[in-house]
Amino acid sequence: MNYLDEEMLGYGIAAEPETVMQINRELNLAHRIVEETGANLFLTGKAGTGKTTFLRRLRESSQKRMVVLAPTGVAAINAGGMTLHSFFQLPFSAFIPGRGFVGEEKRFYRMSKEKRRLISSLDMIVIDEISMVRPDTLDGIDQLLRRLRSIDKPFGGVQLLLIGDLRQLAPVVKPNEWEMLRGYYSSPYFFESHALREAGFLTVELKTIYRQQDPEFISILNAIRDGNSDRNVLARLNHLCRPADEDERDRTIRLTTHNRIADETNAHHLAILPSEPVTFEAKIKGKFPETSFPADQYLTLKVGARVMFIKNDTGTDRRFYNGLIGTVTGIDDETVCVLPDDDELDPIEVGYMEWENTSYLIDENTKEITQHVDGVFAQIPLRLAWAITIHKSQGLTFDRAVIDAQQSFAPGQLYVALSRCRSLQGMRLETRISPSAVIIDHDVNSFIASSRDNAPDERKLTDLRDEYFRTLLAELFNFRTLAIAFSDFSRCVLEYVAPMYPELFEKYRNAGTYFSEKIDAVGTRFITRYASGRIDADAASVNEAFHEKIRGGCLYFLEQLAPICSLLNNTPKELDNASYEQRLLTAADLLWFEMNMKKIIMKGLIDENFSPSVYMKLKAHAVLTGNEDPAPKPRKQKAQKKTAKAEKSTESKKKPKGYSQRVTLQMFRDGKTMQEIADTRELALSTIGSHLGDMVSAGELKLSDVIPSDIMDRIEDTLTELKTAGKNPGYSAIRDALDGIVDPVYISIYNKTI
Repeated sequence: MNYLDEEMLGYGIAAEPETVMQINRELNLAHRIVEETGANLFLTGKAGTGKTTFLRRLRESSQKRMVVLAPTGVAAINAGGMTLHSFFQLPFSAFIPGRGFVGEEKRFYRMSKEKRRLISSLDMIVIDEISMVRPDTLDGIDQLLRRLRSIDKPFGGVQLLLIGDLRQLAPVVKPNEWEMLRGYYSSPYFFESHALREAGFLTVELKTIYRQQDPEFISILNAIRDGNSDRNVLARLNHLCRPADEDERDRTIRLTTHNRIADETNAHHLAILPSEPVTFEAKIKGKFPETSFPADQYLTLKVGARVMFIKNDTGTDRRFYNGLIGTVTGIDDETVCVLPDDDELDPIEVGYMEWENTSYLIDENTKEITQHVDGVFAQIPLRLAWAITIHKSQGLTFDRAVIDAQQSFAPGQLYVALSRCRSLQGMRLETRISPSAVIIDHDVNSFIASSRDNAPDERKLTDLRDEYFRTLLAELFNFRTLAIAFSDFSRCVLEYVAPMYPELFEKYRNAGTYFSEKIDAVGTRFITRYASGRIDADAASVNEAFHEKIRGGCLYFLEQLAPICSLLNNTPKELDNASYEQRLLTAADLLWFEMNMKKIIMKGLIDENFSPSVYMKLKAHAVLTGNEDPAPKPRKQKAQKKTAKAEKSTESKKKPKGYSQRVTLQMFRDGKTMQEIADTRELALSTIGSHLGDMVSAGELKLSDVIPSDIMDRIEDTLTELKTAGKNPGYSAIRDALDGIVDPVYISIYNKTI
């Protein structure tokens, strides 16, 4: 195909970026998917198509609770977020599916209560520069989110917004790591993630280009990007390879493939300037990792040095922007004067500017996710600009540049270099481009082709909105998680508390039946009637009869939950055994959390009509305040030591006679074997057997409940044989006769009850 025909693929050209971006179809579709559905989205597009602007606007306007993360420190600083590894406290080793992080397989990654609350309240996770993220990293994050949110869905049910361009920055995988990972992933790109494939995701490709306006140049870039660069394309580019004139050599930035080349070029030009060098040292406060430094820690400049601004001016004048190039004309103690190449701009005096290293926290007053400044890096926002690596030029735009891409070694590297320029007229090639410099990853090609064939449209968006509405409505009336929490707590009560308070046996068994019939089963019927099948979210949203049904359902379930809450409140939770008490309180905390989640959301929906945004707002509030009625905490034995006499007066009711036997009885009735009971209670198997023997003698159990029929027959046959032989049929004689055949604990139980 002739490169001049590439524009037929439908990639538009924007003459007025801000105006066009407001009506851009793909940007609008992406925004609606993110805001109106729960679908995961990969937002991609060529350089200069507005991905960064989309993210900035989303952060300003979205109603969803989100965090913005990136794979590297510099990318995170630029995106105004945190690194993936820092936010999730991940190791830097490879993650092996089914095993964990290499070298850390048995480690349990503990997080603070605040971080867990934050993660539990998230609606969406944004990952910028997703092209650099490996699939094993996503699968490691999936495992953590499932555990931390207690939701067995991909990524714990959190929506993902993945932003990046697979034709640009590729993942970095060391050879030894890829040897471990290649058995699990066919390529190192994020889309191979098992969790992401399970979750599914949509792809929206931004096609309107804002950086370049020349149709010929855009066509060339498309051909290089997609690997369709024929002889005509390379010939047109190589026509730009020529010797530099004096002005170009000194005043045009050089984009090169390796750090070494860029550093040597800058050092050479700086050294030959006659003026005295001045070094500015960065000022660092708080926590700011060296790997995240956004500028040189030590910046050496001279008058006459070619420099580039590496930060936007945030003042009202907006005097400079990231990528503006000029020449140093003066240096003071803490300021530098730069004359921009742009003739329309006046000389700029710039001093130290700050970059912030932030982390995410929850504001205890507003319950909103806020960013906390952990550290500040301050430096003159300049970089030497005779040369820069293609990698560091990511995101920048140049009116004039020299491209040195002969030694390209990574997929997309040539495309990134060329796409930094606004036009062919402002570009010169230092070296000719050979076909080998156009490096394309075929896995990426296949993925992009597949994504284009399955691009979402308006009909798909409508289906997703309805599905999102239906999913959240079903979640509102789904009581399975609460039922499990109640069952776990009931089991602890029957095992540890009811033996001291026998009336609780009947109350909790009745409560279990009540919960199943009046709450869980009715919730399922609500889901079947109102949240299953085809539902029109728009029609339901304006249907007052529908909202009345939802309010009525919320009122019903709040009434039905009341007696359960009363029972929980009146259940003693202090035990003499610290281990049992801790298990009981842990189960109580989980139950209260789930209970209050439902109560807070349903109370809110009595006053507000159900909608996805209202539900998510109430859910986030419920997560953050879900322990307003917390279960009692364990007594702090060390903090308040009491005398033996005082202890007796304040201690809960002492265990009645037979308490231990009844604990064993309840565990046995719950289906545990004698060995399991012994292991759980940390008692000898013979002791458990004695307990069960006592319960048989007391009429609580039948002997046949405890001793299997075949073992009972063996014991009775042996007893008969001993009597026939005139021997004493006692425990020792039976045990010796059945040594290695029947466990002595059964003989002991039999002997105790007969």
